[in-house]
Amino acid sequence: MIDWKENGTPVSREFNDIYFSPENGLEETKHVFLKGNRLEERLSSSETEHIFSILELGFGTGLNFLAAWQLWRNCKNKSSLQVLRFTSFEKYPLEREDIRKAISVFPELSELLDLFLEKYKLLIPGCNTFLFEKENLILDLWIGDAIQLLPETSGKFDAFFLDGFAPSKNPELWGENISLQLKRLSNKNASFATFTVARSVKDCLSSAGFSLSKIPGYGRKREMLVGVYESEPELDLNLIPFLRRIGSNQIPKKATVLGAGLAGASIARALAWRGIQVEVWDDHNALRASSVPMAVSHPHITKGETPTSLWTLRCLGNSIRRYSDLLPKDSYQISGTLQLSGEDLPWIRLEEGVKAHSLSKESAELRTELGENYPEESKGIFYPSGFWTDTPVLTEKLLNHPNIILKQGKVGSIFFEKEEWALFSENKETLNKTEVLILANSFGIESLLQGLWEESPFSLRSVRGQLEILEDSNIDSEKDPIHVGEKYLTPSKHGIRVNGSTFNEFDLDPNAKSKDREEILEYSQNTFLGVHWEQIKVRSDFVGIRSQTPDRFPIIGPIHSPEPFRKIYSGMGLPKNRKKEFPFLEPQKNLFVFGGLGSRGVLTSLLGGEILAEILLNEPLSIENSLYSSLHPSRFLYRKIRNQE
Repeated sequence: MIDWKENGTPVSREFNDIYFSPENGLEETKHVFLKGNRLEERLSSSETEHIFSILELGFGTGLNFLAAWQLWRNCKNKSSLQVLRFTSFEKYPLEREDIRKAISVFPELSELLDLFLEKYKLLIPGCNTFLFEKENLILDLWIGDAIQLLPETSGKFDAFFLDGFAPSKNPELWGENISLQLKRLSNKNASFATFTVARSVKDCLSSAGFSLSKIPGYGRKREMLVGVYESEPELDLNLIPFLRRIGSNQIPKKATVLGAGLAGASIARALAWRGIQVEVWDDHNALRASSVPMAVSHPHITKGETPTSLWTLRCLGNSIRRYSDLLPKDSYQISGTLQLSGEDLPWIRLEEGVKAHSLSKESAELRTELGENYPEESKGIFYPSGFWTDTPVLTEKLLNHPNIILKQGKVGSIFFEKEEWALFSENKETLNKTEVLILANSFGIESLLQGLWEESPFSLRSVRGQLEILEDSNIDSEKDPIHVGEKYLTPSKHGIRVNGSTFNEFDLDPNAKSKDREEILEYSQNTFLGVHWEQIKVRSDFVGIRSQTPDRFPIIGPIHSPEPFRKIYSGMGLPKNRKKEFPFLEPQKNLFVFGGLGSRGVLTSLLGGEILAEILLNEPLSIENSLYSSLHPSRFLYRKIRNQE
């Protein structure tokens, strides 16, 4: 992957080209990419609102990212910007120690390097998000071929770092397809900078609409290339019309969230750290899934790259990278998860799934022999980063932000009038008025939308789950992984383990049932054979009711009124309309939803909250366009239309 010259300069084996100048790579970066894009001036500006987005081709050692971060640190206190977003693409990601060795020659970057490498883990193909909340900084690192990944990228960018290996070594990264994608992703007056002045590069960028200029290069390079995209931003016509995002230039100063569970707390935090005041209303439902102690999380692997596996893998890495900043050490544990194959999880699915997703042993490891701790001939998969979380602590810490205010009360109805949302109690008393409203109140979402439109654009199902809180006097059980089969068992923490869970859509009795307790314990005792069950006793039962969608994916995004949606998009799936251009239908103004998290709420809530904030504030998304289509609230309306055709 990487070799080293005698002077310490890193060289790519794939392209036989250096990663940065042997004279002074950091000064080269500052000259070509920071000055070439006038970043100091633009990041310090008091005219730009909210976010500045950079897209880079060629992450390499991360030098350009770290240099931009260093500049952002120096500029952000005098800037009106709230967020610096850095999106980068890398086909051949380097190992952690190679990055450390390459950047170690620049001691002024050592602090930022340590902060970055602490989170540089669990990389998988596609988008990997790194959130540095205290720095007001997001890195989206896309792993794979930029030619394939750029069409999956959304949003608009203000500056481009074109830093692939030389066009003569890596021509694919400088071709017409790349330039057209940069055009699609450009904000008005977006800039680019690159070290090369190759004719082929100039022709492609010019034909895509960028105005070009040659300026003095760095060191021995006489010239370099910069440019600006001066046209209006393009609408992405390749997306299904209702998925297109037409951003508003107005950034709300305040927002109201209904629900203080995992969904509500996550979106509230995502907005709060971006500088937006958030008021969270909650009715303190004791049965909600956000009260579950020691909730377990691991990916859900499918045979191929399906939305299910991609979503859970994205969420796992995001959560692991954020937990150390959010939670006290005793409120979660990355203990690893051993999941058994079986009737519902065939071995062939695990085998092919690990290959299809190109998962390293850091992410997943197949195990064909499990020994005497499990039934004979058992096989399974070990996720080294499987973890459990004290859910109430997670929601508490997410809501603990100076920009978040908690209010107690149940909202019975909502109404939009004069550019704001009014919230009413069940007695029709006015509770609040707000510019932006986010529905994250689980079971209450549907009834509010039915009251608004007489129907909801989606349905949410209630699911009852019972689990057992166990006392375990065996100290060694703290070292156990999370055992997962048809039921699960956590390791011990301070002598407490959690054993669950049932899944029932038809019996929503909030009271614990002895037959459920017996079902959980009988399965676990016959399956998790290495556990000293004679030292364990049941301390208490826990019953929770969670909401989920029919396809078990959350709903994240803006909401369309069902009637105009059907009217506009009826016939979209018919063969005769394949080439017909359907118009963009504006969703209901300033109304958003985050719900239906189901049994994966702890795993998916953090990334889901960030994605909704990105949609609301018109930022680039932290996931692929195709994956977001599986999360959009209007997918159910669209499927109904298609099924009727």
